[in-house]
Amino acid sequence: MNTIKELEALIESLYRLEKKLSSCVLTLKLERETHVPDLMTRIRILPGVSVVAQKNKVARFFDGDAQLQIAVKFLALSDDLLTNIKTTSKQIKKLPGVKSVAIDTYEKQKITFKGRKIVI
Repeated sequence: MNTIKELEALIESLYRLEKKLSSCVLTLKLERETHVPDLMTRIRILPGVSVVAQKNKVARFFDGDAQLQIAVKFLALSDDLLTNIKTTSKQIKKLPGVKSVAIDTYEKQKITFKGRKIVI
């Protein structure tokens, strides 16, 4: 009986991820010409990213720039929280039209580095 449970656990482990998905909320500062649906698609195809959702409407400013708040779920590469956030944020910042990425929350906790909001 015990070996059946062990066997079931072994089979289940083959299909489960080794690490849990991490979630964060980011605020992106965008250039005027940025097409938000295309940007969301580009973020979705980044390595490790699982889910991307828009949190609020796009805020457009007089200077033409825009601000977009998104929720991202991704597969963490390491056990270090800061490394995980920076890696994902840097990938997003490299996309066309993204000026900066600010990290609002990580795992539903507000996050700062040395008392300041993390902006990449």
